[in-house]
Amino acid sequence: MLFGRKKKNYMNEKKGSSLEVSAFYQKAKDSLKIRPASGKIGFSRKADLFFSQKGYQPFQIWGKKEIQAFKQLSLREKREFLEKRLKDKTFCLILADDITPYPKIEEEAKKRRLALFYSKLSQKICQEKVKKIFLLHYADQITISGGLVQISGLGVLIVGDSGIGKSESALELVSRGYRFVCDDAVCIKRKNSRGLIGEPPLITRYFMEIRGLGVINIKEIFGPKSIAKQSKIDLVINLKKKRRGKEENRLGLKFPEDYEILGVKIPQINIPVAPGRNIATLIEVACKVFLLKENGYHAPQELVKKLNRTLSLR
Repeated sequence: MLFGRKKKNYMNEKKGSSLEVSAFYQKAKDSLKIRPASGKIGFSRKADLFFSQKGYQPFQIWGKKEIQAFKQLSLREKREFLEKRLKDKTFCLILADDITPYPKIEEEAKKRRLALFYSKLSQKICQEKVKKIFLLHYADQITISGGLVQISGLGVLIVGDSGIGKSESALELVSRGYRFVCDDAVCIKRKNSRGLIGEPPLITRYFMEIRGLGVINIKEIFGPKSIAKQSKIDLVINLKKKRRGKEENRLGLKFPEDYEILGVKIPQINIPVAPGRNIATLIEVACKVFLLKENGYHAPQELVKKLNRTLSLR
């Protein structure tokens, strides 16, 4: 944590950008399996506020629990519930969990000129998909906790829990001649639909915090050639604490699922962290394994082929 302050994910606002309900419906109708309750009522409403997980969420998504609780309320309580939940700036209301049409809520939505949709999907899935739609529409940049280094031509994003050793691993890699981009916080921009660029926040450029040493300047210690001002992101290394009793992927026949940032999927390798393991070396080798795999060579598959050939001769 640089300067003792934990950084949280945020997204830069795309000023002047807004999303109309009509456009949202076109983007979401297939993935959310939604249908409008009252034609195009509320379709001209816009979400002008920047979307973030901590800030104002312009959409309302209710499931069976909300509807069941709503049914138990008195008429006065129902009015208060709707007044509290359906603000003037509410973008739209989605009733998830394949809820049957509910006249009282439809009536209130019409009165407020608010778009109401029904979805067959679960409330949780609807929430995830709607967040993704808003994020992709508004965000073209995000800052995440992690480090970024260039290893053998690859831009490698190192992520993991606080205190797991991201900075120490990056420092050792830089000492081996690889290039440092940033530590602790990485500003990531979407270059296009398939590419990401990472760079440091201006205030922390060249700096790294190492527990026990404090803040150090990589450029002053290792020289200008140890620094890269920015880098594409080709691979994510996810450092995870090794858990007792958990069986790891020992053969490596399959990579874990991709790491998604701003709607772009980046190949990911998980590395279990435990006492005695040299994480920097493992990251370095993981990059070489990835490059070989990209060029068509996959050691686990070769081993399986050799085993199969051996067994077939018996």
